[in-house]
Amino acid sequence: MNPSHSRSTRTVAAQHGQDRLIVDVVEALAEADRLDPYEVEYTLYEHINPEVLTQLAGDEGNTWEFTFEVADHEVTITSDGQLFVDGVLCRTDLTLHQSTATCTCG
Repeated sequence: MNPSHSRSTRTVAAQHGQDRLIVDVVEALAEADRLDPYEVEYTLYEHINPEVLTQLAGDEGNTWEFTFEVADHEVTITSDGQLFVDGVLCRTDLTLHQSTATCTCG
């Protein structure tokens, strides 16, 4: 196998995982409002620079917790893949470092 192809495949997969984190947050916020994601009347970009989330998602090996406010909600994401909305655990396996997301609330 070509080593550079393997690296680029990992990079694309990691970027997909980081982008997925943004989608996971939006879906959890929609669930908290009992809406479909396309019904949410605000964007994540209005409240936070999503690049922060993608940088955190790619931060392997460090322990962190990030809390921010979106509309009327407080969102917390942890390095171990947990997502809380208003203190309620919504997801336990966020898409960090190429993981898959699983919803535990709703």
